[in-house]
Amino acid sequence: MTHKGALIRIGAVLMMSGLLLTACSSSNNPGSPSGNTTRTTTGSASTALAAAVAATTSGYTGTSTNVDPTSRPAAKNKTIVIISAGQAADSNAVPVKGAQEAAQAIGWNVSVYDAKLMPSNYADLVRQAIAAHANGIILDAIDCDTVKAPLEQAKAAGIAVTAMYAFDCNDPHAGGGTTSLFGGITNYGAKNSNLDAFTESYGSDQANYVIDKSNNTAKIIAIQDPEFTVLYYTLAGFAKTIAASHGSQIIATLDITQQDILDGNIVTKIQAELQRYPQANWIKSPFTYATTIGIVPALGSNPNHIQVMGGEGFHDELDDIRSGKITATNAISSDWTGWAAVDTLNSIFNHTKPVDSGIGWTLVDATHNLPTDPASDYIPPVDYKTEYKKAWGVAG
Repeated sequence: MTHKGALIRIGAVLMMSGLLLTACSSSNNPGSPSGNTTRTTTGSASTALAAAVAATTSGYTGTSTNVDPTSRPAAKNKTIVIISAGQAADSNAVPVKGAQEAAQAIGWNVSVYDAKLMPSNYADLVRQAIAAHANGIILDAIDCDTVKAPLEQAKAAGIAVTAMYAFDCNDPHAGGGTTSLFGGITNYGAKNSNLDAFTESYGSDQANYVIDKSNNTAKIIAIQDPEFTVLYYTLAGFAKTIAASHGSQIIATLDITQQDILDGNIVTKIQAELQRYPQANWIKSPFTYATTIGIVPALGSNPNHIQVMGGEGFHDELDDIRSGKITATNAISSDWTGWAAVDTLNSIFNHTKPVDSGIGWTLVDATHNLPTDPASDYIPPVDYKTEYKKAWGVAG
Protein backbone atom coordinates (compact mmCIF):
# COMPACT_ATOMS: atom_id res chain seq x y z
CA MET A 1 0.00 0.00 0.00
CA THR A 2 1.53 1.68 -0.75
CA HIS A 3 4.21 2.74 -3.80
CA LYS A 4 4.17 1.81 -1.74
CA GLY A 5 1.94 5.98 -0.21
CA ALA A 6 1.95 7.60 -1.44
CA LEU A 7 2.30 6.98 -0.16
CA ILE A 8 0.82 9.47 -0.73
CA ARG A 9 -3.02 17.32 0.20
CA ILE A 10 -4.26 20.84 -0.40
CA GLY A 11 -4.79 22.83 2.73
CA ALA A 12 -6.84 21.83 5.71
CA VAL A 13 -9.25 19.05 5.08
CA LEU A 14 -10.63 19.37 8.54
CA MET A 15 -13.93 20.42 7.00
CA MET A 16 -14.37 16.65 6.58
CA SER A 17 -13.87 16.35 10.30
CA GLY A 18 -13.95 12.82 11.45
CA LEU A 19 -15.83 11.58 8.48
CA LEU A 20 -12.84 10.01 6.80
CA LEU A 21 -11.53 7.65 9.42
CA THR A 22 -14.19 6.50 11.81
CA ALA A 23 -13.51 4.42 14.86
CA CYS A 24 -16.09 1.86 13.85
CA SER A 25 -15.72 -0.54 10.97
CA SER A 26 -18.16 1.27 8.74
CA SER A 27 -19.69 4.68 8.34
CA ASN A 28 -23.36 4.63 9.23
CA ASN A 29 -23.99 7.89 7.37
CA PRO A 30 -25.28 7.17 3.88
CA GLY A 31 -24.61 10.74 2.81
CA SER A 32 -21.51 12.52 1.59
CA PRO A 33 -18.33 12.36 3.69
CA SER A 34 -19.01 15.81 5.05
CA GLY A 35 -22.37 14.62 6.28
CA ASN A 36 -24.10 17.06 3.94
CA THR A 37 -26.42 15.25 1.58
CA THR A 38 -28.00 18.41 0.18
CA ARG A 39 -27.74 18.71 -3.61
CA THR A 40 -26.76 22.02 -5.12
CA THR A 41 -27.70 23.24 -8.58
CA THR A 42 -27.26 21.24 -11.74
CA GLY A 43 -24.98 23.98 -12.96
CA SER A 44 -22.58 23.39 -10.05
CA ALA A 45 -22.55 19.66 -10.76
CA SER A 46 -21.97 20.31 -14.44
CA THR A 47 -19.07 22.63 -13.68
CA ALA A 48 -17.53 20.03 -11.40
CA LEU A 49 -17.96 17.36 -14.06
CA ALA A 50 -16.25 19.51 -16.68
CA ALA A 51 -13.34 20.12 -14.30
CA ALA A 52 -13.09 16.39 -13.58
CA VAL A 53 -12.99 15.54 -17.30
CA ALA A 54 -10.15 18.04 -17.78
CA ALA A 55 -8.30 16.67 -14.76
CA THR A 56 -8.63 13.12 -16.06
CA THR A 57 -7.21 14.10 -19.43
CA SER A 58 -4.28 15.72 -17.63
CA GLY A 59 -3.92 12.67 -15.39
CA TYR A 60 -3.31 10.44 -18.39
CA THR A 61 -0.23 12.57 -19.14
CA GLY A 62 0.99 12.24 -15.56
CA THR A 63 2.78 14.47 -13.08
CA SER A 64 6.34 13.10 -13.00
CA THR A 65 9.31 15.38 -13.71
CA ASN A 66 13.07 14.91 -13.83
CA VAL A 67 15.12 14.49 -10.68
CA ASP A 68 16.82 17.72 -9.60
CA PRO A 69 20.31 17.52 -11.19
CA THR A 70 22.12 19.40 -8.39
CA SER A 71 25.38 17.66 -7.54
CA ARG A 72 25.21 15.96 -4.12
CA PRO A 73 28.16 13.58 -3.67
CA ALA A 74 27.53 10.27 -1.96
CA ALA A 75 28.26 10.21 1.76
CA LYS A 76 30.95 7.65 2.47
CA ASN A 77 31.09 4.59 4.72
CA LYS A 78 27.46 4.49 5.75
CA THR A 79 25.43 1.57 7.05
CA ILE A 80 21.65 1.85 6.89
CA VAL A 81 18.62 -0.19 7.89
CA ILE A 82 15.31 -0.18 6.00
CA ILE A 83 12.38 -1.19 8.21
CA SER A 84 9.39 -2.47 6.24
CA ALA A 85 5.84 -2.56 7.61
CA GLY A 86 5.44 -5.90 5.87
CA GLN A 87 7.25 -7.44 2.91
CA ALA A 88 4.27 -9.63 2.06
CA ALA A 89 2.59 -6.60 0.45
CA ASP A 90 3.85 -4.98 -2.75
CA SER A 91 3.02 -1.62 -1.17
CA ASN A 92 6.01 -2.24 1.09
CA ALA A 93 8.18 -4.70 -0.78
CA VAL A 94 8.57 -2.60 -3.94
CA PRO A 95 9.76 0.66 -2.33
CA VAL A 96 11.97 -1.32 0.03
CA LYS A 97 13.60 -3.11 -2.90
CA GLY A 98 14.11 0.26 -4.63
CA ALA A 99 15.73 1.74 -1.51
CA GLN A 100 17.91 -1.32 -1.10
CA GLU A 101 19.09 -1.10 -4.72
CA ALA A 102 19.72 2.63 -4.39
CA ALA A 103 21.71 2.16 -1.18
CA GLN A 104 23.92 -0.38 -2.91
CA ALA A 105 24.34 1.96 -5.90
CA ILE A 106 25.44 4.84 -3.68
CA GLY A 107 27.93 2.56 -1.93
CA TRP A 108 26.35 1.90 1.46
CA ASN A 109 25.88 -1.24 3.48
CA VAL A 110 22.17 -1.98 3.81
CA SER A 111 19.94 -4.38 5.74
CA VAL A 112 16.16 -4.88 5.57
CA TYR A 113 14.06 -5.62 8.67
CA ASP A 114 10.53 -6.96 8.11
CA ALA A 115 7.71 -6.16 10.58
CA LYS A 116 5.57 -8.80 8.82
CA LEU A 117 2.41 -6.64 8.77
CA MET A 118 2.41 -6.56 12.57
CA PRO A 119 2.60 -3.03 14.04
CA SER A 120 3.62 -4.55 17.37
CA ASN A 121 6.98 -5.36 15.77
CA TYR A 122 7.80 -1.79 14.72
CA ALA A 123 9.44 -0.48 17.88
CA ASP A 124 11.62 -3.53 18.46
CA LEU A 125 12.96 -3.31 14.90
CA VAL A 126 13.96 0.33 15.41
CA ARG A 127 15.75 -0.69 18.59
CA GLN A 128 17.52 -3.46 16.68
CA ALA A 129 18.72 -0.90 14.13
CA ILE A 130 20.05 1.27 16.95
CA ALA A 131 21.79 -1.74 18.53
CA ALA A 132 23.35 -2.55 15.14
CA HIS A 133 24.91 0.95 15.13
CA ALA A 134 23.25 1.94 11.89
CA ASN A 135 24.11 5.40 10.58
CA GLY A 136 20.68 5.79 9.06
CA ILE A 137 17.16 4.33 9.14
CA ILE A 138 14.48 4.40 6.46
CA LEU A 139 10.98 3.65 7.76
CA ASP A 140 8.60 2.18 5.19
CA ALA A 141 4.91 2.90 5.95
CA ILE A 142 5.70 3.26 9.65
CA ASP A 143 4.57 6.60 11.05
CA CYS A 144 6.72 8.36 13.60
CA ASP A 145 4.09 8.30 16.34
CA THR A 146 4.00 4.48 16.30
CA VAL A 147 7.73 4.32 17.16
CA LYS A 148 8.25 7.62 18.94
CA ALA A 149 10.25 6.38 21.93
CA PRO A 150 12.84 4.39 19.95
CA LEU A 151 13.11 7.22 17.41
CA GLU A 152 13.94 9.57 20.27
CA GLN A 153 16.71 7.12 21.18
CA ALA A 154 17.87 7.06 17.56
CA LYS A 155 17.98 10.85 17.44
CA ALA A 156 19.98 10.98 20.67
CA ALA A 157 22.41 8.48 19.13
CA GLY A 158 22.88 10.68 16.05
CA ILE A 159 21.19 8.25 13.68
CA ALA A 160 19.68 9.87 10.57
CA VAL A 161 16.04 8.95 9.93
CA THR A 162 13.73 9.38 6.96
CA ALA A 163 10.69 7.53 5.68
CA MET A 164 8.69 6.31 2.71
CA TYR A 165 4.89 6.69 2.83
CA ALA A 166 5.11 7.71 6.49
CA PHE A 167 4.77 10.91 8.47
CA ASP A 168 6.79 12.67 11.15
CA CYS A 169 5.60 13.13 14.74
CA ASN A 170 4.85 16.80 14.16
CA ASP A 171 2.26 16.02 11.49
CA PRO A 172 -1.29 16.83 12.69
CA HIS A 173 -2.47 13.29 11.95
CA ALA A 174 0.67 11.36 12.93
CA GLY A 175 0.96 12.39 16.54
CA GLY A 176 0.37 16.10 16.30
CA GLY A 177 3.43 16.88 18.37
CA THR A 178 5.81 19.81 18.11
CA THR A 179 9.04 17.85 17.72
CA SER A 180 10.28 16.37 14.47
CA LEU A 181 12.12 13.07 14.76
CA PHE A 182 12.87 12.63 11.05
CA GLY A 183 16.07 14.23 9.83
CA GLY A 184 14.37 15.09 6.55
CA ILE A 185 11.58 14.03 4.20
CA THR A 186 11.44 13.48 0.46
CA ASN A 187 10.97 16.66 -1.56
CA TYR A 188 8.00 16.52 -3.96
CA GLY A 189 8.63 19.86 -5.64
CA ALA A 190 7.20 23.34 -5.30
CA LYS A 191 3.68 22.38 -6.42
CA ASN A 192 3.35 19.73 -3.71
CA SER A 193 5.54 21.34 -1.09
CA ASN A 194 5.07 18.61 1.50
CA LEU A 195 3.95 15.02 1.78
CA ASP A 196 0.49 16.01 2.99
CA ALA A 197 -0.16 18.09 -0.13
CA PHE A 198 1.36 15.46 -2.43
CA THR A 199 -0.78 12.69 -0.99
CA GLU A 200 -4.01 14.67 -1.01
CA SER A 201 -3.44 15.57 -4.67
CA TYR A 202 -3.05 11.88 -5.46
CA GLY A 203 -6.47 11.15 -3.92
CA SER A 204 -8.03 14.16 -5.63
CA ASP A 205 -6.96 12.89 -9.05
CA GLN A 206 -8.52 9.51 -8.26
CA ALA A 207 -11.77 11.26 -7.37
CA ASN A 208 -11.79 13.30 -10.55
CA TYR A 209 -11.56 10.10 -12.59
CA VAL A 210 -14.55 8.61 -10.74
CA ILE A 211 -16.57 11.80 -11.23
CA ASP A 212 -15.69 11.84 -14.92
CA LYS A 213 -16.43 8.19 -15.71
CA SER A 214 -19.65 8.07 -13.65
CA ASN A 215 -20.95 11.27 -15.24
CA ASN A 216 -20.87 12.62 -11.69
CA THR A 217 -23.33 10.07 -10.34
CA ALA A 218 -20.98 7.81 -8.37
CA LYS A 219 -22.17 6.21 -5.13
CA ILE A 220 -18.89 5.20 -3.53
CA ILE A 221 -17.82 2.82 -0.79
CA ALA A 222 -14.40 4.04 0.33
CA ILE A 223 -12.28 1.31 1.88
CA GLN A 224 -9.69 2.57 4.32
CA ASP A 225 -6.94 1.35 6.63
CA PRO A 226 -6.79 3.88 9.50
CA GLU A 227 -3.42 2.57 10.66
CA PHE A 228 -1.53 4.64 8.07
CA THR A 229 -1.41 8.42 7.92
CA VAL A 230 -0.60 8.33 4.20
CA LEU A 231 -4.02 6.75 3.61
CA TYR A 232 -5.72 9.38 5.74
CA TYR A 233 -4.41 12.08 3.42
CA THR A 234 -5.16 10.11 0.26
CA LEU A 235 -8.77 9.67 1.31
CA ALA A 236 -8.92 13.29 2.49
CA GLY A 237 -8.02 14.51 -1.00
CA PHE A 238 -10.43 12.04 -2.58
CA ALA A 239 -13.31 12.96 -0.24
CA LYS A 240 -12.80 16.71 -0.59
CA THR A 241 -13.02 16.47 -4.37
CA ILE A 242 -16.06 14.17 -4.27
CA ALA A 243 -17.84 16.52 -1.85
CA ALA A 244 -17.16 19.47 -4.16
CA SER A 245 -18.67 17.63 -7.13
CA HIS A 246 -22.28 18.23 -6.00
CA GLY A 247 -23.22 14.98 -7.66
CA SER A 248 -21.10 12.01 -6.64
CA GLN A 249 -21.10 10.81 -3.03
CA ILE A 250 -19.15 8.67 -0.61
CA ILE A 251 -22.01 6.70 0.91
CA ALA A 252 -19.90 4.63 3.32
CA THR A 253 -16.35 4.30 4.62
CA LEU A 254 -15.28 0.77 5.54
CA ASP A 255 -12.26 0.42 7.82
CA ILE A 256 -9.97 -2.56 7.40
CA THR A 257 -6.75 -3.30 9.25
CA GLN A 258 -3.57 -5.27 8.72
CA GLN A 259 -4.99 -7.80 11.17
CA ASP A 260 -8.02 -8.25 8.92
CA ILE A 261 -5.63 -9.11 6.12
CA LEU A 262 -3.68 -11.56 8.26
CA ASP A 263 -6.88 -13.16 9.59
CA GLY A 264 -8.49 -13.40 6.14
CA ASN A 265 -11.48 -11.28 7.16
CA ILE A 266 -11.20 -8.64 4.46
CA VAL A 267 -13.40 -10.34 1.83
CA THR A 268 -16.31 -10.97 4.18
CA LYS A 269 -16.14 -7.40 5.52
CA ILE A 270 -16.33 -5.98 2.01
CA GLN A 271 -19.16 -8.32 1.00
CA ALA A 272 -21.14 -7.31 4.09
CA GLU A 273 -20.67 -3.64 3.19
CA LEU A 274 -21.89 -4.26 -0.35
CA GLN A 275 -25.03 -5.89 1.04
CA ARG A 276 -25.52 -2.94 3.41
CA TYR A 277 -25.24 -0.44 0.55
CA PRO A 278 -26.73 -2.07 -2.58
CA GLN A 279 -26.88 1.34 -4.28
CA ALA A 280 -23.06 1.49 -4.45
CA ASN A 281 -21.66 1.62 -7.97
CA TRP A 282 -18.01 2.44 -7.18
CA ILE A 283 -15.43 1.22 -4.68
CA LYS A 284 -12.27 3.12 -3.81
CA SER A 285 -9.34 0.94 -2.73
CA PRO A 286 -6.69 2.19 -0.29
CA PHE A 287 -3.82 0.12 -1.73
CA THR A 288 -3.05 -2.65 -4.19
CA TYR A 289 -3.03 -5.49 -1.66
CA ALA A 290 -6.56 -4.60 -0.52
CA THR A 291 -7.65 -4.58 -4.16
CA THR A 292 -6.22 -7.94 -5.10
CA ILE A 293 -6.94 -10.01 -1.99
CA GLY A 294 -10.08 -8.22 -0.85
CA ILE A 295 -12.07 -6.21 -3.36
CA VAL A 296 -11.68 -8.42 -6.43
CA PRO A 297 -12.60 -11.66 -4.59
CA ALA A 298 -15.47 -9.89 -2.80
CA LEU A 299 -16.96 -8.76 -6.11
CA GLY A 300 -16.58 -12.21 -7.68
CA SER A 301 -18.22 -12.18 -11.10
CA ASN A 302 -19.40 -8.64 -10.26
CA PRO A 303 -23.01 -9.03 -11.47
CA ASN A 304 -23.82 -5.46 -10.43
CA HIS A 305 -20.93 -4.10 -12.50
CA ILE A 306 -19.46 -2.09 -9.66
CA GLN A 307 -16.50 0.02 -10.80
CA VAL A 308 -13.26 0.07 -8.80
CA MET A 309 -10.65 2.78 -8.38
CA GLY A 310 -7.45 0.99 -7.40
CA GLY A 311 -4.76 2.03 -4.98
CA GLU A 312 -1.16 2.30 -6.17
CA GLY A 313 -0.96 0.56 -9.52
CA PHE A 314 1.38 -2.34 -8.85
CA HIS A 315 1.45 -5.03 -11.53
CA ASP A 316 -1.28 -7.19 -9.94
CA GLU A 317 -3.66 -4.24 -9.95
CA LEU A 318 -2.69 -3.34 -13.52
CA ASP A 319 -3.43 -6.89 -14.56
CA ASP A 320 -6.84 -6.64 -12.89
CA ILE A 321 -7.50 -3.63 -15.13
CA ARG A 322 -6.36 -5.64 -18.12
CA SER A 323 -8.78 -8.46 -17.27
CA GLY A 324 -11.67 -6.10 -16.52
CA LYS A 325 -11.83 -6.84 -12.79
CA ILE A 326 -11.20 -3.24 -11.78
CA THR A 327 -11.55 0.02 -13.67
CA ALA A 328 -8.54 2.24 -13.12
CA THR A 329 -5.81 3.32 -10.76
CA ASN A 330 -3.30 6.02 -10.22
CA ALA A 331 0.08 4.41 -10.77
CA ILE A 332 3.10 5.71 -8.90
CA SER A 333 6.61 4.29 -9.10
CA SER A 334 7.27 3.01 -5.60
CA ASP A 335 10.69 1.86 -6.77
CA TRP A 336 11.43 5.54 -7.47
CA THR A 337 10.18 6.33 -3.97
CA GLY A 338 12.85 4.00 -2.60
CA TRP A 339 15.58 5.77 -4.57
CA ALA A 340 14.28 9.14 -3.41
CA ALA A 341 14.43 8.00 0.23
CA VAL A 342 18.11 7.12 -0.16
CA ASP A 343 18.73 10.49 -1.80
CA THR A 344 16.97 12.16 1.13
CA LEU A 345 19.09 10.21 3.62
CA ASN A 346 22.21 11.25 1.70
CA SER A 347 21.15 14.89 2.06
CA ILE A 348 20.69 14.40 5.81
CA PHE A 349 24.16 12.89 6.09
CA ASN A 350 25.58 15.86 4.16
CA HIS A 351 23.58 18.44 6.18
CA THR A 352 21.83 19.79 3.08
CA LYS A 353 18.15 20.16 2.21
CA PRO A 354 16.60 17.39 0.08
CA VAL A 355 15.99 18.47 -3.51
CA ASP A 356 13.05 17.78 -5.81
CA SER A 357 12.64 14.05 -6.40
CA GLY A 358 10.42 14.52 -9.45
CA ILE A 359 8.10 11.73 -8.30
CA GLY A 360 4.58 11.87 -9.69
CA TRP A 361 1.84 9.52 -10.85
CA THR A 362 -0.14 8.63 -13.94
CA LEU A 363 -3.74 7.53 -14.45
CA VAL A 364 -4.04 4.03 -15.87
CA ASP A 365 -7.15 2.37 -17.27
CA ALA A 366 -7.93 -0.17 -19.96
CA THR A 367 -7.13 2.24 -22.79
CA HIS A 368 -4.42 4.41 -21.25
CA ASN A 369 -0.89 3.69 -20.00
CA LEU A 370 -1.13 -0.06 -19.38
CA PRO A 371 2.34 -1.69 -19.62
CA THR A 372 2.63 -4.23 -22.43
CA ASP A 373 4.17 -6.76 -20.03
CA PRO A 374 1.47 -8.16 -17.68
CA ALA A 375 4.14 -8.80 -15.03
CA SER A 376 5.47 -5.25 -15.13
CA ASP A 377 4.85 -2.49 -12.64
CA TYR A 378 4.21 0.99 -14.00
CA ILE A 379 7.39 2.42 -15.54
CA PRO A 380 7.57 6.22 -15.33
CA PRO A 381 8.88 8.30 -18.25
CA VAL A 382 11.99 9.35 -16.32
CA ASP A 383 15.33 7.51 -16.03
CA TYR A 384 15.51 8.39 -12.36
CA LYS A 385 18.16 5.80 -11.51
CA THR A 386 20.67 7.26 -13.96
CA GLU A 387 19.79 10.78 -12.81
CA TYR A 388 20.38 9.92 -9.15
CA LYS A 389 23.67 8.17 -9.85
CA LYS A 390 24.88 11.17 -11.82
CA ALA A 391 23.94 13.54 -8.99
CA TRP A 392 25.70 11.28 -6.46
CA GLY A 393 28.83 10.99 -8.61
CA VAL A 394 28.83 7.19 -8.64
CA ALA A 395 29.57 4.87 -11.51
CA GLY A 396 26.95 2.92 -13.43
